[in-house]
Amino acid sequence: MVYEEISRNKRNTFILIFMFIAVISGLGYIIGVLYGNPYTGLILACVISVISAWTSYYYSDSIVMAVSGAVYADRAMYTQYHLSAEGLALAAGIKPPGVYVIESGAINAFATGRDPDHSAIAITTGAFKKLDKLELEGVIAHEMSHIKNYDILTGTLAVVLVGMVGILAGMINRNIFRSSMRRAGGRNGIVFVVIAIAAAVIAPVVALIINFAVSRQREYLADAQAVLLTRYPKGLVDALVKIKADYAPAGELNSGMENLYFSSPDKMDVENLFSTHPPLEARIERLKGM
Repeated sequence: MVYEEISRNKRNTFILIFMFIAVISGLGYIIGVLYGNPYTGLILACVISVISAWTSYYYSDSIVMAVSGAVYADRAMYTQYHLSAEGLALAAGIKPPGVYVIESGAINAFATGRDPDHSAIAITTGAFKKLDKLELEGVIAHEMSHIKNYDILTGTLAVVLVGMVGILAGMINRNIFRSSMRRAGGRNGIVFVVIAIAAAVIAPVVALIINFAVSRQREYLADAQAVLLTRYPKGLVDALVKIKADYAPAGELNSGMENLYFSSPDKMDVENLFSTHPPLEARIERLKGM
């Protein structure tokens, strides 16, 4: 089961990169048409998408840490954090990840990187204040499971690449009416404008739906594997219960990284098309049944 999930995540990563290059190339072509040189736009978009995909694959962990504001956890100050991460990594059979801290009153965490040998975990200061040792170990074990399953590869790339799609889609929205209708030619020009608007709106939405759809099932699996690592379901259950009851000001955590977090930072505990996580109550009930 675990090995099948790892293989699936690796395949999903290459599919995500291919789709990203295709979508960016298409958007680049549209931008090129808007500026009167479609093939230049297409070529530039292809080059940018390949460079972005390569950079995201090798440096996505550094990018995500910088965007989130995470800083390395000092071992003297966070000794237990280091020890728990090292012990759970040993139990999972992987290299200990780098450990980081995010300044936030919310209870949350995420893992990032391209593989278990190049990975990191970040936990909010709120989690250290509000969770006890066993609850915190449950959260760390959950993130360790994401690392072992290569969820971090797909999830981290999705954050960076989907963000790029959004940037180009925004460029189309801002510049579409600068296009000369005479250049596009009468009725054909109107048709093109409609297609361009549709592409600018649909491209990021489709990317988000794909991203969110694969995230939810990964959370259930990581919860189950976390329990196998800690041998203590109650720790993770109690952590989820505290998160459900926790209050933290909106906007403290980067919503663009929503799919990476232990729980959704927007506090909307409902499942819908755009949910990156299953409802906390559903996760709790599944764990209680183990």
